[in-house]
Amino acid sequence: MVRSSRKVILVVAAACILAACQTAKPLPGGSSASAGASAAAPAAAEKPASSAAAAASSPAAAGQSFIETEARGFSPSSVTGRTTIDFSLSFANSAAVKSWKVAIADAKGVKKSYSGTGAKLPSDLSWDGKDDAGQLAPGGRYTARLDVDYGGAFQAASAESASFILDTVAPSGSLKISPAFFAPEKPSDRVTIEIDATPGLAAIESWSMDIYDPGQNLFKTFHDAWGQDHTVSWDGKGSDGSMVLSAQDYPVVVKLQDEFGNVGVVKAAVSTDIIVEKVADGFMIPDSRLYFKAFTADYRDVPPALAKQNMTRLDMLAAALKKFPGDRFEIIGHAVMIHWDNPALGKLEEEYVLLPLSKARAEAIKQALIDRGLDAAKIETQGVGATDQLVPDSDLKDRWKNRRTEIFIQK
Repeated sequence: MVRSSRKVILVVAAACILAACQTAKPLPGGSSASAGASAAAPAAAEKPASSAAAAASSPAAAGQSFIETEARGFSPSSVTGRTTIDFSLSFANSAAVKSWKVAIADAKGVKKSYSGTGAKLPSDLSWDGKDDAGQLAPGGRYTARLDVDYGGAFQAASAESASFILDTVAPSGSLKISPAFFAPEKPSDRVTIEIDATPGLAAIESWSMDIYDPGQNLFKTFHDAWGQDHTVSWDGKGSDGSMVLSAQDYPVVVKLQDEFGNVGVVKAAVSTDIIVEKVADGFMIPDSRLYFKAFTADYRDVPPALAKQNMTRLDMLAAALKKFPGDRFEIIGHAVMIHWDNPALGKLEEEYVLLPLSKARAEAIKQALIDRGLDAAKIETQGVGATDQLVPDSDLKDRWKNRRTEIFIQK
């Protein structure tokens, strides 16, 4: 019985030795290791050696970070009040955020950036259109990108807003006015003012047109949404029903507003023709509307544009008067008194300044008409200074009407 048991033990031991030989792997130096040892060694050799590798193996943060804006664009010079653009921010796993950054960029690169730590996470940001140097960024299409760093606890995350417009280019354009000189002699007479405009970075939304009288007072206003037709047909009447005057310039200011409140301005002028009016004893031309050099009768030594206009006015005036062959003409010069509130100074001003000045200007127009073919013997002149005013000289708003040269046409 003892011999039999010993044989069994030897067989088991031999089997164990054979199994060990089949699983052992050689090691440097001729030694060998077990299967468990060989599995542990590679695990130790593949241990991550950098934080970047650790981050790559980190899980994604639960939820979603985002940056959004509801506006299609904005203009820092907006007249509608939206001079900035607002962004809403959200951070996934906000408690684990180590740092964050928002970069606002156009196609050429980042223009404005914001950053911070996880200690204080903003729920919104507002951009005024200025870059990191404090200068207005170039107009164009932009996006805002949010980058979130979790310091290895989670994978870094990013989000990008929809594109939007930074509107720095206002609409531009020009005005076409026809006829060049407007004479509303009949109720059906009209002057046409056509707005030809080009949008900037955004679509044009609306327009307004202000027409001023020669004294720079608002005379008439038009406005409308921007559509297919942006033409004004004007009868020459002001908002109070008064009619434009003869031989005057009525400045026109058009404002073009785009969808983000950026406004472009276009200017021109409606010029009225020589208007001949019927009066009790004949006809009259209320004003020749020449621009004279201050306190002189010189209509040539003025800015070039005004000098050119003076020549045109004189040509028109001569043409109008030639329609009355055989009639006589009286040119009467009028002036504005500056010292209307001081009788003593006003009397001196009238005698030594206004009477001679108004007479000299009437004489200058007479000579210009003679140069254009009218008979000198049929033209008389008179200067009345500030003795025959249309409105009080104290009316600073409308006293420009007193500075005029009337021409009476009589048989």
